[in-house]
Amino acid sequence: MKFQGIKSGYAFSRNPIILRETYPSDAFDKNGGSFSIMLDGTNIYEGRFFPPMEIDLSEILDAYVSYFPEPPEDNENPVIEIEDAGELSCRQCFVVAEYDSLESEGNFTVIPGGVSKQNYKRLLTTGQDAFTARFLNFKNNFFLTTRTAGWRVILKETELYPLYFLVSQQEEQITAIETITRTELTFDRLYPGVYALDINALRRRFMSENRVIPNVFDIYMAGVFSCRIVVERSNISKDRYRLKFRNSLGVFEIIELTGELSITPDYSAAEEASFKRYDSITVDFYTDRERVERKQSITVETGVKRPNEVRFLMDMIGSDEVYLLDLTPFPLKVIPSVEEFTYKPRPDTPEKFTLKLEISDSEINIMQEIIDGSEGRKPRVFSKQFSKQFN
Repeated sequence: MKFQGIKSGYAFSRNPIILRETYPSDAFDKNGGSFSIMLDGTNIYEGRFFPPMEIDLSEILDAYVSYFPEPPEDNENPVIEIEDAGELSCRQCFVVAEYDSLESEGNFTVIPGGVSKQNYKRLLTTGQDAFTARFLNFKNNFFLTTRTAGWRVILKETELYPLYFLVSQQEEQITAIETITRTELTFDRLYPGVYALDINALRRRFMSENRVIPNVFDIYMAGVFSCRIVVERSNISKDRYRLKFRNSLGVFEIIELTGELSITPDYSAAEEASFKRYDSITVDFYTDRERVERKQSITVETGVKRPNEVRFLMDMIGSDEVYLLDLTPFPLKVIPSVEEFTYKPRPDTPEKFTLKLEISDSEINIMQEIIDGSEGRKPRVFSKQFSKQFN
């Protein structure tokens, strides 16, 4: 049994996963053959085929495979274990096919997300897949990020979010070296699983142990230089918002917006909510209506974006899960879109774009937000870190 494009034992759920199998010419079954797909110990699909077998499993698996969990917010460990080997094994897909008493089977691990068609076809022609070429190749940038494919990962200080990565071999070791003082931190050996490198926690660790707040790290995996992480300063701006979105590779990243923001309530359903009610006193009808549903959309400018940030912005616009941060106390789920999006690969002047963010939830009951129930209390003079004598 062969799977197209799978060389590493891993496959993305949104890329073609073609199952192929041939049978001897003397094998014959008038009812055809049968195959079954098992994921996480559950038989999720059964089907039939006639030779030669050529079936794309990607849509079936993409409907069942779940995204990786998010890392904890208050984290002190720079290297976070997202899924251990046991949890990752739950993502292993087993396929069994039978035709005329001939049985074949195969298995691979399904990862949510996918790479572009261009990359998929190019890797296929070279006899590789995305994991052997990049995400399990520790000689280059192996992080699950769409920010860049280069060896230098540049993040603004406002866009820091844990970078996910995979480990398939036993006892790999990751080391971060600060490029100015050449001080380094080496973390415990990693076993097969899914991990995330928390840049904020890494900087705090360097500060507490080496008294330096680094902005540039060289990352070594298994003793081999992999990539460089650069934390750059964000531009000064009166307005600043962030969008947390699930990238093409199935994990969250953050992009900042530094333009003006405006909110437009939409009461377009007001006319549909109107109806006629009978008044027995005047023996006539008068107009009444039900409570009107309010929808809201947000218009925001991105601020100036460099050419290498535009593709990252496009990944956000196409994302299936986007949250607006910094506008409300809690993340606000939105659906992004853009009306005009024209950019130059080599711009002569700074380029910025206007996004429309439609808030996912509509409201009938309008009121101020309740965060923890303490909004209606008289506030303290000082913060809770002070004793009651100061309040």
